[in-house]
Amino acid sequence: MQAPRPMRGMRDILPGEAGVRLHTLGVIREAYRQHGFFEIETPVVETLETLTSSGAGENEKLMFKVLKRGERLDTAIAGSGEDLADAALRFDLTVPLARFYSINQSKLPKPFYAMQLGPVFRAERPQRGRFRQFLQTDIDVLGDPSFLAEVQLLIAATSALHKIGLEGFEIHLNDRRILEFILGKLEIPKDLYSTAMIALDKLDKQSVAEVVAELESKGISTEHSTRLVTVLGQLSDAASLKALADLGVPKELIANLAAIQQHVTTSVRDVPVIFDPLIVRGIGYYTSTVYEIIHPQWSGSIGGGGRYDLLLARFGTDTPACGVSLGFERVVGLVEELGLLRETGSRRLTVIFEPENQTAEALSKARHFRREGFLVTLLAHQSGARSPMKRLALAAEELKAEGSVDSFYHFTVGSDEAPRLLMQ
Repeated sequence: MQAPRPMRGMRDILPGEAGVRLHTLGVIREAYRQHGFFEIETPVVETLETLTSSGAGENEKLMFKVLKRGERLDTAIAGSGEDLADAALRFDLTVPLARFYSINQSKLPKPFYAMQLGPVFRAERPQRGRFRQFLQTDIDVLGDPSFLAEVQLLIAATSALHKIGLEGFEIHLNDRRILEFILGKLEIPKDLYSTAMIALDKLDKQSVAEVVAELESKGISTEHSTRLVTVLGQLSDAASLKALADLGVPKELIANLAAIQQHVTTSVRDVPVIFDPLIVRGIGYYTSTVYEIIHPQWSGSIGGGGRYDLLLARFGTDTPACGVSLGFERVVGLVEELGLLRETGSRRLTVIFEPENQTAEALSKARHFRREGFLVTLLAHQSGARSPMKRLALAAEELKAEGSVDSFYHFTVGSDEAPRLLMQ
């Protein structure tokens, strides 16, 4: 018999972990709401036309595709030359947002502050903090071309992390237009810009030698590849944006980054905002500003985003846009590792009763205790049977071991006058 297991890269969530996740998600949602974002929902399934017209690059290769249905599938299988799939599970929340806005913009305020909290799916190699099904917590500003959009997004995201209890993180900031300028200055062919950026985005996961080798495999010479990585590495050590000016980067690009850096730094506590030319963001629809949130206790970023001013035009709406997403699975992993769970916990009560003649009274007691704030379950217990107390205690201990912060009580109909504490 085959052992039951979830699909690779996906997982079951036990009650204790679910409590941590729900609490953390609630804190993020409330922080976003306090900063004026409106929550929306989009379907987990989008048409292939929508998802493949996004310019999302590598993520388009990781889609879980959905087969056509009924006669259309039969026709495709019969060899009509048509693709078997016409839809896919969404790989992020940004592309569905662009499609959503193009349809509903007349009903929305301008600029529109959007919040989305939901699952996305990517067929990538699972690793720590990275799954094939995971939750994204996104906020986006649509319709504001100024740097104030990025400032508000980063302030809201850092506020959410602070409310969760995370400290010591940094914001790393870059602009793709600056990187394109440097690529041009180093004589990288323009048609290889996108390819070069995808390779450079891996510098936080791979060695310099591996990235240089990938650049070479894409048609960039060893000399140019090595020089590119070296120049960007030297810029990373710069104490300010002055090094960009020395390279001849246009002043308006530097001024835009400096404004974001200044206003975010003065608006949030103890969060350095650092210019980092190695921040690329591998998704192809980003057009200018990009940023990542880095925590020293976690390899890779715990959040990131950027400006994608041309994405909505693909759906017929020429609207500037930018966003940020907190990596929920990574944030929850940090919360658990650092012991930051701040959930107050609930009072769970088991009402024990003899089913033959105490059912009505047990239901009445359950209603009463729920009004008093208990989370009540009923346990039918035959008179003369072995006491259920040991079983209840073991169940409570298992939930505690999984991370539950609830208190556990019991009440026996006909014997107890008030709930009794099973374990704290």
